[in-house]
Amino acid sequence: MSDSSAAIVLYVEDEESDVIFMRRAFHQVGGDCKLHSVNDGCQAIAWLKGEGIYSDRNKFPIPSLVLLDVNLPGFSGFDVLLWVRQQAEFKTLPVILFSSSGRPEDERRAEALGATNYFVKPSSGIDFVEVVRALSNRWLVPSSTPHLLA
Repeated sequence: MSDSSAAIVLYVEDEESDVIFMRRAFHQVGGDCKLHSVNDGCQAIAWLKGEGIYSDRNKFPIPSLVLLDVNLPGFSGFDVLLWVRQQAEFKTLPVILFSSSGRPEDERRAEALGATNYFVKPSSGIDFVEVVRALSNRWLVPSSTPHLLA
């Protein structure tokens, strides 16, 4: 991929250490992806709408993939996912929920709201690399197509 066709990943995460781990993992895995981050659900929605400080689409492009923490201040990851799926232009946007909880009810709720996938949040930087590899192989390659949870 050329720089202009690089996959854009929006990571919505309020834990700075997780953002650092994710950035390192993307760097380690390589590939042609640009990782952007915001730290709450309101910012994620503003980014996707292109509102306010996010109105410049050259600086804040529509993402190819959204990685969304479940537990966020303000709007939760579930709230953001619900909003995304209500927008016609984002019906097929891959949205992957991350949670530190492996609770089956959270995974079922994510599926019911239209999540593309659900991952239990890694507990170490090394595990973040494995997540990024999985993301890269399935959702961040030019030939990939979005797949909702079955």
